[in-house]
Amino acid sequence: MGYLSLMKKLSLREKVGQMFMIGFQGRSLPREVRAFINEANIGFVSLFWRNVESPAQVVELTNEIHASAKIPPMIFTDQEGGVVCQFGEMASTFTSPMGLSATGEPLMAETAGAGIGRDMALLGIDGVIAPVVDVNRKPSNPIIGVRAFSDEPETVVRFSRPFLRGLRGAGPAPVLKHFPGHGGTSADSHLALPVVEEDLDFLREVDLRPFASLSQEVDFVMSAHVVFPAVDPSGLPATFSRRILGEVLRTELGFEGVVFTDCLEMAAIRENFSPEATVKLAVEAGADVLVVSHSLELQRELYAILLNMVKEGEIPEERINLSVSRILRAKEKYGVLNSKERAPRQAEENLRALRAVEDEVCAASIALLRNEVRAIPISQNERVGIVEWDKVPSTVPISEARRKSYLDARAGEYFEGAEVLLLPLEEPDFSAVKEFVASHDALILAPYSRTPEAERLQGEVISEILKMKEDAVVSSLANPYDIRRFPRAKTYLAAFSFRDCSIKALFDVLAGRRRAVGRLPVEVKDIFPRWHRWQGK
Repeated sequence: MGYLSLMKKLSLREKVGQMFMIGFQGRSLPREVRAFINEANIGFVSLFWRNVESPAQVVELTNEIHASAKIPPMIFTDQEGGVVCQFGEMASTFTSPMGLSATGEPLMAETAGAGIGRDMALLGIDGVIAPVVDVNRKPSNPIIGVRAFSDEPETVVRFSRPFLRGLRGAGPAPVLKHFPGHGGTSADSHLALPVVEEDLDFLREVDLRPFASLSQEVDFVMSAHVVFPAVDPSGLPATFSRRILGEVLRTELGFEGVVFTDCLEMAAIRENFSPEATVKLAVEAGADVLVVSHSLELQRELYAILLNMVKEGEIPEERINLSVSRILRAKEKYGVLNSKERAPRQAEENLRALRAVEDEVCAASIALLRNEVRAIPISQNERVGIVEWDKVPSTVPISEARRKSYLDARAGEYFEGAEVLLLPLEEPDFSAVKEFVASHDALILAPYSRTPEAERLQGEVISEILKMKEDAVVSSLANPYDIRRFPRAKTYLAAFSFRDCSIKALFDVLAGRRRAVGRLPVEVKDIFPRWHRWQGK
């Protein structure tokens, strides 16, 4: 049965349900969530790390989700590579998008997309909310950073196109995000409502160029909760803007596929708009799918609001039909309408079969940006100390940082007796730091900074340590911009990711087993030009 024939058989309640993507807590499908999916004929489900335990468990979960509604829900996840991987080390991670660009080889981006897509398909995932095609033109951007391929649009297109080609070729549907661009923001939409002041002509030259180049090659685009007052004077974020979603995306770029909102539970929306306004504005702007990732109560409320607005004539049913036709057409294209049960054992036996390829891609991404005192390679005879900090992703406050080392698990394989000092994200006890520095011959400082505050706190400590030991090796595990806080560091590497394949590649360079061949795909103003690599004196 074709998608148009199928749509004619749906009731209004069932059509409205297709316009929602929901998430849930736990590693099994809660009874009340399954009931809601079934009753409302929910169109999409998003899986997060909180839903993941083992390959067999995930396959059983995706099989159950696909069977839970009249029309199988299409299952998506954020598996961008590098820092954003909902499946952690269970499935292929590769390096971050910026790390892929650092290899200088677009074919490696295609390899990464294909590897990630292959593993997601094994697990029953129908779509991956990637690639990120934002142009990270603000170094202090708290939400994009290494999730972007570069700070220039040409490089973003050059590497995101093969990534999405590899992903799509492996089965899952790619999603371009975050339209019309989140790379020029100074705020995180999870926590606040960002504003970008540039006008449409500027955006066409920079932020919009990847979307303009790639929108005809995908069936899904995700909007940004970002206000562009020079483009839409209403002050509404792009997710709610008829000017941005309707005129720019649909008319100017000619995109005919499905538009997802970003999650409507983010503070940018939740703290500024009522549930009724959220539904009405998103649908009237042109969004096809309302994404509500966490709360079943809110999911039910927004669904009921939209259904009632259509019944009352506030939103025409023809508007719903337009979105549902796009949704069903995409589901038919990706085989979701005839979804077949997957075998858990097949996933268990075949996941991450391309780990050797991952290692090669990550090895090509490590960039040695400075080595003025020849601190690399580190001798096997030296007592090695590693300084790290508590970890905090960009979407939560510093107060919720986790005590976790990314280097400890691999360090002993390369340097016998290596020790890790894990510092809090606050001013440390410098007497303990001085003692640690004095008791080691070689020092590796490994900041992980995805927010300006974490960057500042770690940078202040690194500056003090470098006064004590100028030949300390500094390696960023995320944003290469960290060096702005300690510009005189004599040895500096960019790893672009904290995933195991990247940490292994980093240690290979530190121990002299491999040369660092990556190049910096962004500019660090007044310190490193774009495409810089240390060439020695």
